[in-house]
Amino acid sequence: MLLLLWYLIPTLFATLASGVEPSSTSNFRSGLGQALLEKGVITSDYLHELLVGLNRQDQDICSCSLACNTLASIFGPSSVDLPGSASYEASRSSFWSLQQSQDTYPRCFVRPADAEDVSVAILLSRVTECPFVAKGGGHAAFRGGSNSDGGITIDFAQMKHVDISPDGKSVAIGPGNTWLDVYTALEKVNLTMAGGRTANVGVGGLALGGGISFFSGEHGWTCDNMLSYEIVLGSGEILTVDSNTHPDLFWALKGGGSNFGLVTQFVASTLPHEQMWGGFLGWEMHSAKPALIDAMLNYAEKGSVQDPHAALIVSFAYAQPYKMWISSIIVGHTDLPPPGEHHPPVFDDFFRVENMLQDTTRITSHSNLTVEIAIVNASGRRQSLWDLTTYVDKQLVLDILTIFQEESAPILNLTGFCPSISFQIITVPQLREMDRHGGNALGISGGTDPLLLITPSPFWQLRSDDAQVLTSTSNIMSRVRELARERGLDHPFLYMNYASQFQDPLTSYGGKNKARLEEIAGRYDPQRVFQELNPGYFKFQGAPVQWAGGES
Repeated sequence: MLLLLWYLIPTLFATLASGVEPSSTSNFRSGLGQALLEKGVITSDYLHELLVGLNRQDQDICSCSLACNTLASIFGPSSVDLPGSASYEASRSSFWSLQQSQDTYPRCFVRPADAEDVSVAILLSRVTECPFVAKGGGHAAFRGGSNSDGGITIDFAQMKHVDISPDGKSVAIGPGNTWLDVYTALEKVNLTMAGGRTANVGVGGLALGGGISFFSGEHGWTCDNMLSYEIVLGSGEILTVDSNTHPDLFWALKGGGSNFGLVTQFVASTLPHEQMWGGFLGWEMHSAKPALIDAMLNYAEKGSVQDPHAALIVSFAYAQPYKMWISSIIVGHTDLPPPGEHHPPVFDDFFRVENMLQDTTRITSHSNLTVEIAIVNASGRRQSLWDLTTYVDKQLVLDILTIFQEESAPILNLTGFCPSISFQIITVPQLREMDRHGGNALGISGGTDPLLLITPSPFWQLRSDDAQVLTSTSNIMSRVRELARERGLDHPFLYMNYASQFQDPLTSYGGKNKARLEEIAGRYDPQRVFQELNPGYFKFQGAPVQWAGGES
């Protein structure tokens, strides 16, 4: 809780520079410290000691240590985890990928309770110049994506409210929720929303990067269903943002990622929901591949247009324990099959594919289907996601699979290695629905041709194998991109939520949209806090990591 030291008055602040070497940095820090004083979270004496410590030239003075110790004093030890404690190790192990849980060491975790606490954490980060990164669900695949390496990780674990409006038409969601948290709460009153498809993915990262949903054919992506945001800016100011209030920032938050502030509440439209249909289908890869690709292309060109209730992910992978290439698809339908039918007609082509080895499709809840997907995408492994987009073409898909197998073959025996590649159709109904509520920043809305989203997503076990796996995946991406360009089938769009640390999704939105995003960021973050002090995830300067032949 905040220390309500209301006896402090601004005139005391003039004495704080005593003993501190005068400089522009000191003045800058003092100005930020004034904001902390006005919030009543520290005393003038404490701030004076902090500023003196920060301006010493001793090499053993660590600004992030000072920041974290101050956060612990303000919020209490139950809300701040420092190295060496059991709670710190528990927090560090709570990420999806081993790159974030094993390889990344923040100076502390802080768990704010509300937007005011987040404001304090940001201001203190700025005073100390200690970098910070925000964690929602912790599902980013690469090091530093949502866990700070040496700085402050702002963990939203205490901000997990799910408040349904009295009329049931909207829901206010805290950034610490996973999609399972949201769906479980909504389903109690027969509602759901156009959110993520994997139970343990966090709300914030998915929504700010776009967000593909089972409901996207009818209602657009997750970002298209947002009604308002509460956001903490780099200045510490807390804003409510919607289409009428700060409409520029409202647009930018729909796909622009973490470049403007930390969102502390999402308000989204709800949908009526009782049950849906879906599950997994599986085959041995080589025998099923031609028929599956035909079915996927027919779905792209006709099925998804005729039936926007449908959703589809087609994947191919190597099952190392069985030394077998497999095909697996996730099918979903937000309506129920016709009475007496096993499945919706839009998926007839897939059920005609012979020698099916797996069929888990059934009538179930939205939340249950996302749990099934989460089991397949388990945590505790080294993970990588990459993506690119092309236009839909049968021969291109066949050639992509050949490239995928060629580049994977030399390393199939790496410990715990599973090469996987998925194909998703960004359907014409999805593109059309992206124009709702003022449109989004992704740069693809209103398109008249379906797009093919291609996502290699290998996982493996050993850090020593990083270079081989990442080089293999990079080779796949380079070869596929060049092939698509040669055939006039390439498309610039990169989906932020699947992009690797070596990719630049914001530039893929197009020059006009990126320039508009940068202009808006400059308006709301003139000190460039979220470009320079908040390194997590994707920023305007390009890919987070420059490719160096296997660097992770």
